[in-house]
Amino acid sequence: MSSFRELLADAKSKIQEIDTQTAATRIEASQVVVLDVREPDEYEQGALPNVVHIARGHLEAQIETKIVDKSVEVIVYCAGGVRSAFAAKT
Repeated sequence: MSSFRELLADAKSKIQEIDTQTAATRIEASQVVVLDVREPDEYEQGALPNVVHIARGHLEAQIETKIVDKSVEVIVYCAGGVRSAFAAKT
């Protein structure tokens, strides 16, 4: 069985991570969807405008009804990069 660190390293090796400046540029310049995978209490403390919020634990069950266009670029974020990495890989 793989360790948490191995699973995280595997997820990060299969996604493209971007910095906040690159994310801001893509958000301003194109039709991207920003997906916030933090928990509801974190989201309520503050979030980027116009984001789709689905807590990581509910992602697979809700993603198809919240982001219908499968061709759109999705920028996924959380508080520290772990949940977003697993979510992006999913």
